[in-house]
Order: sequence, then structure tokens, then C-alpha cells
Amino acid sequence: MFNTSLSNAVQEFAALLLPLTEKDLEREWKWKDHDEEGIRFAFFVTLQELRHLAVTLFALRGKPTPAQHILSQYHAAYMDLQAAILGLSHEDAEHPPAEGEWSVQKAYAHILSTEINFTITVRYALEQHRAGTWTSEKVADQDADRLAGISDEAYLTLIKGPLDGMVGYHQGLHREIIEEFSKITDQELDLPSTFWEETRFPISHRLHRYEAHFVQHTIQIDKSLVAIGQAPTESKRLLRKIFAALAEAEGVMIGSEKIDDAAILTTASSISERVSEIRNLL
Repeated sequence: MFNTSLSNAVQEFAALLLPLTEKDLEREWKWKDHDEEGIRFAFFVTLQELRHLAVTLFALRGKPTPAQHILSQYHAAYMDLQAAILGLSHEDAEHPPAEGEWSVQKAYAHILSTEINFTITVRYALEQHRAGTWTSEKVADQDADRLAGISDEAYLTLIKGPLDGMVGYHQGLHREIIEEFSKITDQELDLPSTFWEETRFPISHRLHRYEAHFVQHTIQIDKSLVAIGQAPTESKRLLRKIFAALAEAEGVMIGSEKIDDAAILTTASSISERVSEIRNLL
């Protein structure tokens, strides 16, 4: 589905440029006729390449289904969350902004725990509707355990563990959700589902909840980082835009059977070459 060459190139770019100060960004670097803005201009070149790739891929693929469109929105919010926690140390992740408030690590544990429960809810509704056995009853404990894809013991270890462990697990879960739910039909989106509420919201509502919940707690994390003295630097602010552009390009790939690997690999190669060039200057 997603092309690892592209995501790896962007991750390498982020790892190299995230620590740079504003003075570092002013160091001399030239791209074609642009020679006055220094290394800072590398962000804008990379941003344009990723946006152009998204346009290229969109023109080549067939029209996405509503489910695939929703999942692309979800992916954009996921990537924004990952950009928000870029470079965060273990100590800062555990540092609450004030007494009684959540640390970034605790907020991320809530995000991940809720995402697992959202996934159980959607899987259960789809499973029952597809089998013709749906009822409005809440999911039974044994079914929840089965549909979670993780044992209770492993879940508790994960949620109570360090941020990097949760982020690693979340990456796999995220891709699993997109791959699995990109096959949801238009008709299935309108079918009812049961969570904790009395309202039996349609499956489409459940899919949109992923993004909305991310946004809610990414903003919470942003505020917490400012409170503990970790406000984003210029480099981190710019990388957030890069991650958004990568998310758009990857969002176009969701459910597409006509992915132009040549265009993707060309963009990935260009970014990797830029990383090598800048690394030699630093």
C-alpha cells in the first residue's frame, strides 16, 4: 500500500533537519537557481516535491471510495500526531505539564487505547453484518479480546510502557486499519454499530471518529509540550508541513491498484540525495 522508500526518505530528512537551529538553517545551500535562503530552502523544495507527487498519483488512480477517502483523512491526522512528538525524549514524554494533568506519554496511551476500542467496534459491526447476525447488543468480552488482536497482558504492558513502544505498535496497527477498512463498501458505511453510547451510529461515524479523536489529543499534546518548555522550533514547525505533504501523497495510495512506483521512487531518491548533500555540509 504505502511505499517504504518514500516514508524512509522523509524520516531520514526529518532526523537530519529536526535538531537544526535557526542559525544552522541559514548555512549556505543552493538548489538550482535558489541560492539565497540556505538550508532552510530544503524544506520548501521537499514540500513541493511531495505535493507534486500527490497530484501526479491522484491523476493516475481511479476515484477513491468514500471509505478510502475517510481513511486518507484519518492518515493525515495520524501523521500530524507523529510530527507533534518528533524528537521527544523519554524524560519529556513522562513530564506532566502540571499536577494532575496528563503527560504526553499518558495522552498517547489514551489515544492508542481508544483506537484499539474503535477498531474492535468497527470489526464487530462488520463481522456481524456480513454474517447476517447483527444485533444492537454491545460486544461481548470474549469477542472484544479476539477482535483486539492483542492479549490483555500484552495490552497492559504496552499501555503502561514507554512512548516509543506505543508509537512502534501504533504504526503497525495504523497500517492494518487502513488496509482492512479500505475494503468497506459504500453500503456498509451506512450500517449501524454499537459502542458505549445508546445511539447506534453508522460505521461511517466510527471511521470519522479516528481522525476527530486524534485532533482532540494532538492539540492537548501541543499544549503540554509548550507548558514543559518544549515549544516547536522552526525546524519542527516546517517538518510538520512535510509530514502533512507525505500524508497527502500516501492518502492517495490508499486502495489504489494503479500506483506509479516510478514517480514515488523518483521523489524518494530526490529527497535522499538532498539528505546526503546537506549532511555533508553540516
